[in-house]
Amino acid sequence: MSGTRTEWIWIRHAPVQGQENRYYGQLDVASEPVDPSLAAAIARRLPATAVWLSSPLVRARATAFALKDGVDPIAVAAFNDQNYGLWQGRGFNDVFAANRTLDWSNPVDIQPPEGETFFDLATRVYEGVQRLTDHYSGHTLVCIAHANVIRAAIALALDIDLGTALRIEVAPLSVTRLGHRISEGVSQWSVGCINHETGH
Repeated sequence: MSGTRTEWIWIRHAPVQGQENRYYGQLDVASEPVDPSLAAAIARRLPATAVWLSSPLVRARATAFALKDGVDPIAVAAFNDQNYGLWQGRGFNDVFAANRTLDWSNPVDIQPPEGETFFDLATRVYEGVQRLTDHYSGHTLVCIAHANVIRAAIALALDIDLGTALRIEVAPLSVTRLGHRISEGVSQWSVGCINHETGH
């Protein structure tokens, strides 16, 4: 299929510090330093002329800085992490114990108090991806973001339900490649790789 192709290279930010088994969401917590040899290995696989994007959060932007010297990624609010509201900073087990009446078998629609559902996140990610795909048509975009943001982008590309997307593993510093092609008004997504871990 000929036409104009736009490449999305999604990279999850480096691991965060001191937030194991907690909802941190939109808390602006720091990430761990990226090993220079790993950063270099990831960077070698990225095109030199890509447009760089990121979540507004410091852990995403710090990861971008580690991967490319002098980069100033465009901060995209639509690619912020999920807002867990009053659950942010609390442990998974604590939240579960206090909310046993919620239908945890359907996490897509669970609404944290003063937060957003995964469906809400996916809606803004879809809008952001479509807008930027149109704006940067024919370019390669490198975007440093969060696991659930990347899962939502995968769901868009594969046309799968969000519950299935939540089962996809997205490891820190893993690479996911999605392609969008439009030809004669027909739009089509493809998937190059998901959760590729450099050196693994």
